[in-house]
Amino acid sequence: MRSLAAVSFTPLAVVLVVAGAASARFVDPPDSDVPARTHPPQIGRFAVLVYNLNRDAKLKYVGVSNSNHHPYQGGVRYKMVVTAADASAAATQYQVLVWGIPRTYQWMLLEFKKIN
Repeated sequence: MRSLAAVSFTPLAVVLVVAGAASARFVDPPDSDVPARTHPPQIGRFAVLVYNLNRDAKLKYVGVSNSNHHPYQGGVRYKMVVTAADASAAATQYQVLVWGIPRTYQWMLLEFKKIN
């Protein structure tokens, strides 16, 4: 049996641990206020992936906007608007809240709700 991801569900969070995932090298701009090796598009893709796994949805990541972050409980809390498309290619915006520790596999999707 081949298992690439282990997912555990809690009332407020979904934790995704990926074993053996390929990694890419990103270079952060020297004046960036985003923690090293953490980029809003990566976090947006993570949020859509975890939402799809949790809800058995088939959303496709389109983009991210209005991203901000601040330190929170030993990690960083990211709040952003993620645009995702459904099977009919209709794009919808979602308010997303993610908490994680940069440079680790400890990330949680705290909120993923449709913006009216």
